[in-house]
Amino acid sequence: MSALPPNASEDAALSLTMAIVNASPGPLLLLDGDLRVVAASASFCKAFDIDSESAPGCMLAALGAGEWAMPQLLALLSAVASGAAKIEAREIELTRPDLDTRHLTIHAQRLVYFDLQNLRLLVALTDVTGALADQKLKEDALRQNVVLLHEVRHRVANSLQIIASVLLQSARKSPSEETRGHLKDAHNRVMSVAALERQLAG
Repeated sequence: MSALPPNASEDAALSLTMAIVNASPGPLLLLDGDLRVVAASASFCKAFDIDSESAPGCMLAALGAGEWAMPQLLALLSAVASGAAKIEAREIELTRPDLDTRHLTIHAQRLVYFDLQNLRLLVALTDVTGALADQKLKEDALRQNVVLLHEVRHRVANSLQIIASVLLQSARKSPSEETRGHLKDAHNRVMSVAALERQLAG
């Protein structure tokens, strides 16, 4: 079986890559070395409100209302294109006019075909905005619980100190030596617990 000419092999590889991108259930972009869109998955266009027909051939920086023209993102992708870097789970913020900022995780890898001049970048994006919001809610709830526990421990310590004072006063008023001993012992025990509560609260 004869091998395909380099151009035919490259065309076949590119066609296969484009088919994979177009069929991807997740947001995927195929860029050329100049960061021009070769193909964009339907899920990318839907997720980021990009016109699927005008995306191919468009510079990444010109997509949408220009929100993809992030200097840091473009510099990173240029480094990937040059072979100097590989992006794995890098977080970026996508700020779009009149819309909430979205937090994305980006993966980018250089694909080199037979002709080194026709390299491609495969860029996968994951929207982690909801996950970060959930995490923030959990962290806020945890902080509130810590503050509440701190307050409860202080109140318990104060209440124990009041009980200890009552026990000490009762001990002083008691005519019975034995009763005074028991009350003082109880006072010391309660004060020890109150001190521990204050220490835990601090």
